Amino acid sequence: MEIELARPSEALGTAEILNALGINGGEVAEDSEPYLAIPGNWGPRWLIPAQPRASAFALSTWHPYTIPSRLKWFAIRMAARAGALQLARSVSSVTVSRPGARQWFERCGISSRTSEMVILVGNPSPDRKLVVFLLDEAHRVAAVLKVGLTAGGGMSVLHEAEMLRLLEPYNLAPKLLSVHSELQAATQEYVHGAMPGRGFRPEFMNILCRLPRSGALKNLAQLAGEIAPRLAPFKDQLDKIMPGILDRSISSLSLDISVPTMLVHGDFTPWNMRHNLKVGYVLVDWEWADFAGLPAYDLLHFQFSDDRLFSQETGGYAAIRAKSICAEYFRRMDLDAELLPQLAVAYLLDRLESHCRQRNDQLTAYTLRELAAVAESS
Repeated sequence: MEIELARPSEALGTAEILNALGINGGEVAEDSEPYLAIPGNWGPRWLIPAQPRASAFALSTWHPYTIPSRLKWFAIRMAARAGALQLARSVSSVTVSRPGARQWFERCGISSRTSEMVILVGNPSPDRKLVVFLLDEAHRVAAVLKVGLTAGGGMSVLHEAEMLRLLEPYNLAPKLLSVHSELQAATQEYVHGAMPGRGFRPEFMNILCRLPRSGALKNLAQLAGEIAPRLAPFKDQLDKIMPGILDRSISSLSLDISVPTMLVHGDFTPWNMRHNLKVGYVLVDWEWADFAGLPAYDLLHFQFSDDRLFSQETGGYAAIRAKSICAEYFRRMDLDAELLPQLAVAYLLDRLESHCRQRNDQLTAYTLRELAAVAESS
């Protein structure tokens, strides 16, 4: 089976972005709307209406965590609000066909006289997609549309749509509004609410412990047998970076021990949570969710993501293992705490495959280091 790899330098132009939505640039003045393209590392990152304040609300929902990124993003938001963003040399102008944009509002059943949208372009990966905020007459987000830019991106969009349908009884996720399989697209409600800070809160533990269990079991030795062939195409590359760690990690899973499976979000991080005053915490971005996932996956993802992005000097796996929240999680889930190393290896190997597919050398190196840390602690 051929493995789809990301092309890290692949950039999209504004025309390609609009074509992916089936929208052409407007050719007639009265039939088009001026937009601005805010650049990222791989071409335009955002396409926003040029009208001052039109995109203010949508842009305010984006919250970088590092101080330099926050300052830069605040400057962009203020310039957009003042109508001065187009003065920046890196920002380009583009016209968008109003009828083309209006098609999406009609498909998704969203009422808007202006048919304005704010488009966020995903970074290059096998699962690349567009996230489109459909705006109402008050320029607030009426719904969120996702459109796959690759075969993998389309699959993840449709997978999330199916997950949202299945999650409706649990009040954990946005409501699914519409699915357009032939267009690799789906629409969901926009969740109003504040994004929490980086720290792990007691409420997060409550969320993790109430995620539904499947009632089934997963044998770790069977899991090792499933993981090994998926990582086999990358083995030579990984052994050059850290000889033997892949084999050692897979061998550590070869235990005749079964663990209960459960719903995992797959990207359980603060930026994928919203605190809604009416319903409490709601999780967004369910593209990696699995109703037959392993326990502790989401807890480990939260902790490793924070360590990798913000605080690698604090000790990675060793520091995570020492946190009281790990012991609390295993106690509340009625799991043997001695399974933490194996569950950490399973999580890290899963992420390693994704990083290898994306050709992300930095993330691959980090994950290998953490696998070595687990091995050294055992």
